[in-house]
Amino acid sequence: MEIKENMIESYGLSEQELAFTTSSFRPESLARKQFFLKVGQTSDKIAYVLKGMLRSYLLDEDENQITTQFFPAGTLVISFESFNEQVPSKEYIIAEDDCELLVITYEQQMNLYQEVPKWQEICKDMASRNSHEQLERAVEFQTMTATERYQKFCDDHPEVLQTVALRHIASYLGIDNATLSRIRRKK
Repeated sequence: MEIKENMIESYGLSEQELAFTTSSFRPESLARKQFFLKVGQTSDKIAYVLKGMLRSYLLDEDENQITTQFFPAGTLVISFESFNEQVPSKEYIIAEDDCELLVITYEQQMNLYQEVPKWQEICKDMASRNSHEQLERAVEFQTMTATERYQKFCDDHPEVLQTVALRHIASYLGIDNATLSRIRRKK
């Protein structure tokens, strides 16, 4: 499994630390349209996506969904603020198709920090990567046209295009459905 090899190679986890880490995760399935997290719930778990796609979104004042992030296979599903601060979530996270996950609870995470000190470094790196991606996305909104943002999205996330409704992609890109349709026609 490549995640195990990455943890050993990148962080120098011993076989014992790796075994303890992997035993802290449990498999979980989510059916399409099932929620991983809802607004108002305090996130008590994070997950590694083995198969499937999840999406996070907010609701605007008119109850329109504003997509904030996609979680394809090979990524970590987390509501950072809710999980780390143990406060109610401001976002929904929903399965866009049937998903297979590896899940760790908040309590197990805290225990892992004690038993495998390198786990803190791993989590810090994941948070840093997420922060960098969010900053990069903010810069793209300020410096790129809608067409450029769509092209970059297609290049960076082809798996999302095959799974997620176009209205959610439009929302993520900060454009309306009609604009996305025009961009796609010109392509």
